[in-house]
Order: sequence, then C-alpha cells, then structure tokens
Amino acid sequence: MDIIGHRGARGEAPENTLSGFYYLRDLGISRVEFDIQVAGDGQLIVIHDDILERTTNHHGSIKDVDSDALFNVDATRHLFPDWPIREGVPTLRQVLAVLADFEHLQLEVKAKTLADCQAVVQQLPELWQPFGKRAVTTSFNVDYLRMMQAHHPHIPRGLLVERHFVGDMIGLAKQLECSLIAPHHSLLTNILIDSAHQQGLVVSTWTVNDTQRMQDLAAMGLDSLITDYPSMALKHLYPTP
Repeated sequence: MDIIGHRGARGEAPENTLSGFYYLRDLGISRVEFDIQVAGDGQLIVIHDDILERTTNHHGSIKDVDSDALFNVDATRHLFPDWPIREGVPTLRQVLAVLADFEHLQLEVKAKTLADCQAVVQQLPELWQPFGKRAVTTSFNVDYLRMMQAHHPHIPRGLLVERHFVGDMIGLAKQLECSLIAPHHSLLTNILIDSAHQQGLVVSTWTVNDTQRMQDLAAMGLDSLITDYPSMALKHLYPTP
C-alpha cells in the first residue's frame, strides 16, 4: 500500500507550499495529493480554501487577488510560526516543476463554478504532458469530471467520494471512465475494494492519520492512502530494522 502526502505533509509542514513538497520528498515519499483553485486573474493556484484566513496572513477571497500577489503573502508561518522559509501561495506551474520526478500525483480540483471548471479544463492539458499516467485529476465535482472526460479523455480521472455518499460509487466512476476511486476511509469495506479492483479501478482513500487504521486498510488490500503525517505512516507501515 502506497503512502500519499496530503497537501504535501499537512500535519508536519505548511500545506500546499513549495517547501512543504520539498519536505515530503526529503522523507523519501514521492506520492502526493494537493488542491487546485482558480485565482482572481484566472491562473491555476495550489491552495485548499477559497479564502485566505486559515493558511495565510491575509484575509478575503482568492478571487479578489491575482496569482502574483498571492505568491507574496505568507503561506508558511501562519500555521508553522517557526518554519524557516517564508513563501506564498504557489501557482500550479511552480508546484509541478518541483514535483517533476514524483511517481504519483493526485491533483484535486476544487472548482465549484462553471467558469472555474472551464479554466481548469483549458489550462490543465498543457501542464499535464510531462506526467502522463503518473498523475490523476480528482474531484468531488462530477460536472468537472464529465467536462474532462469529454474534452481531454486521455487525462486520468479519479472520483472523490464524501463520507455521506449514497449510491453506486463504482458505477458512477465507471460511467465517468475514471481510473481511480477515492472514498472517505469510513466507507471502505473488503467487498467495496474487491469490487472496485474487479472493475479495473485503483482504490485510494483520505485522510487517514491513525496508525491502527492504516494497518487495517493495508490488510484489506487498499492501494494507497492519503495522510497528514507521512513520516508517521512510513514508520509504522514500513519500519526500518
């Protein structure tokens, strides 16, 4: 079972930052999940929230700020006061340059509006070329996944599934021609994982920070899990002698 760093290594380093991704690499982990939003100037940026308060020293909506200005806010020391590097919200292009040699990337698209979906659909293919099958674009937004399916079917897609989902998630993923399904870990069962594998789907999950739960999921045949604490996961799942 593979370990995937959540927003880099959210519990150990500033989330969705260049230095956070370097931190993950230094752990020896080359699988990562991060979030894509659309800034005020239409550029693709890497940040989870659509407001700035939680992770930076600024306030307001990302829609009111262009990508250059966002790179000049403090996105590291707001949550990690002793972090040695001050840096802002990076663009997707900057992040992908750092992650060029990573084995696996999950790019979660947070687009909620049609305009944002269109911005991602228009810009993502150019940036995708160096990664090919090493990366997958994931989303809870079925409309976005349908747009990618229609316009860029060669780009791998993954369906994210909330914990309160009711319905046939495997059927929906197959309808969208996804290669990956990522339900909340509370939804996972042996039957679900086996059924997904029988349909040719890779099964990932989020966000697992309990070591016993990690071990239980590994025993169920899960392909990968996303965690805020990749160093802890590495220590417990793959201890060194």
